[in-house]
Formats: sequence, structure tokens, C-alpha cells
Amino acid sequence: MSALLRVEDLRVRFRTMGPLKALATGTRAPFIDALCGVSFEIRKGETLALVGESGSGKSTIARTIIGLQRAVSGSISFDGQEIEELSGAERKPYLRRMAMMFQDPIGSLSPRLTVRSLLTEPFRIHGLKDRDVEGEAERLLRMVGLSAEFARRYPHQLSGGQARRVGIARALALSPDLLIADEPTAGLDVSVQGEVLNLLARLQTELGMAILIITHNLNVVRHMTDRMAIMYLGRFIEVGATERIFDQPRHPYTEALLAANPEPDPDAVLNRIELKGEVPSLMRRPSGCEFHTRCRYAQDICSRVFPEPSAGQEDKKHSFRCHFPIAGDILPTSERPKLSIGKTRSR
Repeated sequence: MSALLRVEDLRVRFRTMGPLKALATGTRAPFIDALCGVSFEIRKGETLALVGESGSGKSTIARTIIGLQRAVSGSISFDGQEIEELSGAERKPYLRRMAMMFQDPIGSLSPRLTVRSLLTEPFRIHGLKDRDVEGEAERLLRMVGLSAEFARRYPHQLSGGQARRVGIARALALSPDLLIADEPTAGLDVSVQGEVLNLLARLQTELGMAILIITHNLNVVRHMTDRMAIMYLGRFIEVGATERIFDQPRHPYTEALLAANPEPDPDAVLNRIELKGEVPSLMRRPSGCEFHTRCRYAQDICSRVFPEPSAGQEDKKHSFRCHFPIAGDILPTSERPKLSIGKTRSR
């Protein structure tokens, strides 16, 4: 199956100081690289999770895909069309086929608009004047399990779960092919989290859309996703099928993340892995493997040489960047994937 969304060697940087201050202080590169050569693809109907600590670049990827952030370099193709270099007007038809649920369910809704206005706003933005907006608002509310009475409410009159459902309804107003869900269960009670996840799974089946989930919740990842990508300091360090990574993580950082996942069974034997040290600053990236300052398996080469992509012989699509992967055989260099984790440029 062809890819719906393909991202190749995506790079995003943010300025840390103005041009005059940089000149006065002699700073040659007043930037931080938030994304460094990220590459991945999502097929139609597939669910991919982006996982990593705060600040690893997950939300930056989402914002860049939908045009809220511009990339320094790289390629974003949607349904075979390169869209990164398109102007706003040229990009609009493709953005109509994408939608995003933002992390804060209530904060992402304008406090001055009713739910009806929020749900019908996409139709106005995209000039769909032939739609019965009243009927569309009721249809969308029913789709997410809310009654038509909610159309008259304002965001401050909604609970967190209700606001999240309104956010889902607004995102699905134009029946997108790709839904980007940034922390879809953040700030919700456990019971409400289950309802939201079941709702997303049902709507995905009914609409056939692809979903890109950004989350810290590994239980959500295992429950909902087909594949997952682990991020560290703006790079993908492990990518593969969700069950494969949960059963056999290859990168030490992935191993530590999975070991830290909460276990509801009070009698379960826990094997926690303590990561020592702080997450390095993006302004002072470690040399070599950027995880070596916190890795319990690190050796001398790890601090000097940046690891190239590797893959396991049993699953060539399970790729990772590590000089000393945790277990299993590694494919010969000639057979390693070239686009699974992204290209590397000299720094």
C-alpha cells in the first residue's frame, strides 16, 4: 500500500537570539535544531505513535506537517504531492484532508464561540457554503456521543471529556484522511480516556483515516497503534511495529521508557531502569551518540561516533541507532534500511 504521508529528512530549527545580539556576542549559529533529519511514512488507515520525553520534538513534527511551523529543509509529501514548498493557497486543498487535535482540550477552543460555531468553522474557512451548517453541527455532535443541546454551550461550560469530544468532532468535520492527535488523553480521568480511545478507534474504522498519535502514555500506544517511533533530542532512535518494540526493544532508551511504564498489578515484579543524569540541552548536544551520557551500556566509541541506522534480521523494518543494541542479530550494512529513521548529516 502506498504511503498517505511521507516525511523525509525533515529539519526544523529555532532562533535563540536576534541578529544584532548574535553579531555582538560573536555567535555564529544562534539556533537550536529541534528536528534533525526525521523520516517516516504513514499508510492509509494506519496508526503511528510518536513517543519520547517532553522537548524531544514530537509536537514540532505535527505542527510542521500541518503548516504551523516551517522546516529548514526536508520533504513532506501527502498522497504523492510534495507540499512543504507550496504557498498557503496551493497547500489549502491538502490541509483540508488533514486535521489536528491539540493537547489542551479546552484551551484549544475559542472561549468566545459556541460549540456550534466551533464545529462549523472548518466549513467557513474552506468556503463550503453549500453545507447545512446546523445539520452538520448536530451530525458531528452525534458522531462523538453528544446531544444537540451542546451546540449552544461555550467551552467553559464543558467538562474535560466533553471538550475533548468537541475537539474530535471539529477535527473530523471535513472527513480528513489524516488525523494528528497530540496527547488525546492528557488531563482526562481514566474512564474518560477509555471512552475517547474507543471513540477514536471506532471512527478510524468507519472513516478509514490514518492517525498520528503523540503521547507519553505507553498503554495508549500499545492499545491503539500499528507502529511506533521513539524520539530523543529531535531524532528517531528506534522505529518499528508496536508489538515488536514492546516485546524486544533494541535501543537502551526505549528499554528504559518501557520499563518505566506504570503497572496496575500491585503484585507485579517490576524491573525499573534508572536513567542517570539530565536530558542534554539542545544547545549543547553531546558528541557521538547523544544518549551516551545517560546510557548504562555506553562505551568509548559511543562518545565519539554517531551510530548509523541498523535493523534486525527477523524484522528489517525494525530499525534503530545504537552501537550496542540490547539483543538479537543485526543486518549487514549493505542490507540496512536507508529511510526508516532518517538520513544523517555531518554536524
